[in-house]
Amino acid sequence: MPKKGIAIAALGAVLILSALLLFLHNRQEDIRAGQEAESLVQRVEAEIREKAQTVPPAETTAETQPEEEVIETEPPEMPVTVLNGYGYIGYLEIPAQWLKLAVMSEWDYNRLRLSPCRQCGTTYGDDLVIAAHNYDSHFGRLKNLNPGDLVTFTDMDGVVNTYSVTEIDTVSPESVDAVLHSGHDLVLYTCTKGGKTRVTVFCDRAEPAGEETAEP
Repeated sequence: MPKKGIAIAALGAVLILSALLLFLHNRQEDIRAGQEAESLVQRVEAEIREKAQTVPPAETTAETQPEEEVIETEPPEMPVTVLNGYGYIGYLEIPAQWLKLAVMSEWDYNRLRLSPCRQCGTTYGDDLVIAAHNYDSHFGRLKNLNPGDLVTFTDMDGVVNTYSVTEIDTVSPESVDAVLHSGHDLVLYTCTKGGKTRVTVFCDRAEPAGEETAEP
């Protein structure tokens, strides 16, 4: 075989080996992320159950309270529980994809390797934005959701917020405003495999499953 042919064959073999090693690395990362996610959400659920058992019910009174003037204020901050040095605001469920994931209160790239993270907003303000890595065990399958699919978010007080997917889009990294100020109640997003665009799912509040309001 001519030297040129040998060089081309060797280069091809190196490229194939590099691609294989990259695939195996990504697969291993995905497995690790899935194991971490399962462990974290179990701990978050346990914290919520424990809190529900220890917090006394609010006192009620039969006395009629005078009406107070309603003053618009900023939505309150969401309750945060610290586990292993990281704050968590609850967990997200996507039944259509059999996903249940703990959500951190703050985000950076190191946190994203462990768990989805709140980028901004709250459930109280109906402007919650959650980012996650594109691991299949995190948000890697968001693109397969359909309008009408249900998503729930349970905060650390055990309050369940139910949403319905209303729109799925692929946006550029520069479209920050479209994501952070979309006008939707909940936004989930992740980067595509190549990292050039973002798969974004816009959701709005919905009736919990099985509790649709009956028509009069």
